[in-house]
Amino acid sequence: MAEQTRPPPGAASAFVAYAALWVGYLAIGGATQQRDIVAGLWATEILAIALPALVALAVAGVPAGRVLGLRAPAGKYLLAAVLLAIANQPVVSFVTWGSRALAPESWVKDFDALQRALDLFFSQQALPMIVTVAVAAPLGEELFFRGFALPALARSFGPIAACLLSGAMFSALHVNRIGFLGLCEIGVLLAFLRLRSGSLWPAIVCHATNNAVAGGAFLLGWEDPDIPPPAWLLVLGAVLLVSGIASVGPLLRRAPPPEAELPASAEGTPLSRALPLGGIWTAGVLLALGQLLRLANVPLAVWIGLSAAAVLVAMMYWPREA
Repeated sequence: MAEQTRPPPGAASAFVAYAALWVGYLAIGGATQQRDIVAGLWATEILAIALPALVALAVAGVPAGRVLGLRAPAGKYLLAAVLLAIANQPVVSFVTWGSRALAPESWVKDFDALQRALDLFFSQQALPMIVTVAVAAPLGEELFFRGFALPALARSFGPIAACLLSGAMFSALHVNRIGFLGLCEIGVLLAFLRLRSGSLWPAIVCHATNNAVAGGAFLLGWEDPDIPPPAWLLVLGAVLLVSGIASVGPLLRRAPPPEAELPASAEGTPLSRALPLGGIWTAGVLLALGQLLRLANVPLAVWIGLSAAAVLVAMMYWPREA
């Protein structure tokens, strides 16, 4: 008997999941981070960002591990991920400070206020914040944007357009007008690593390294908006940016295309896997709306328990093919 195959998700699935992500992000993120910034960020990454991708894959009935790219990468890609994250810091500085110089005054005030708020959070909870931005954010955001959305968009629009579009979607989530282009550039770099390596892990490692370096910069006082980066760093960033733009296109054209068909998952029917995951997401959104509308007082322990349940259910139904 021939093995049953199913088409993996395309752009339409990515856009629907992205809309669900935003619903959860605004509701769950707003409700949980009011209570505790660190625990709230973990809950947001699990329930609002990663979960919609897993629900979409469960509905599609394809092996999640294989679609997300959870196969082990070659060691050279992990090393490249760390080096690229470090080398990319001047590029982000150049793009972000260039945007700040050209932005309206109201945007600059909002950006500076955000930088000072982040500086306060890192100074008050240094270790928990570093662990959160270097572990929770890379895992949750890479699972959705480079694991799920990027290949789905590439199947519909091709790799270059998918890198740009997924980078813009990733950047928009951070709601930072001045930082939009810099965050989009990071998203494109992460997408490049995912497509070139065929694995999600280099993107996770690069994202984790980038966030750890950025968190360290806040702790050292290097992100003070009143002190611009040195001129040599901005010049280096401009040179690296131009070099990267010139090389990314040809390299992506040689990247393997996303698979057009995959074996159907052996882990039960799509509905049997989608309902528990979707139920957890729905419960999280409803509880968050109840809390935001002051109709319910949801203890932090409930959010921690719901996040743990999402992880356990995902592992229970996780297809073994990677």
